[in-house]
Amino acid sequence: MKQKALRFILISLLNGLIYAVIIYFMDQEMTTRRFVFQSLFFGLFMGILQVFLMPYLNRNKPKQ
Repeated sequence: MKQKALRFILISLLNGLIYAVIIYFMDQEMTTRRFVFQSLFFGLFMGILQVFLMPYLNRNKPKQ
């Protein structure tokens, strides 16, 4: 469980950072607060998806 928590935090930070960089270079007009909240939300959502939901969805996938 400790490993999943660490993996979740790292993946969330990485996804949030990537999203922030993409939005920054697309020259979107938004406030700093909205920019930070969108990046955090996207990072957390993708972290949950990659750490907790993808292993659940792939559990019945045959191994090759």
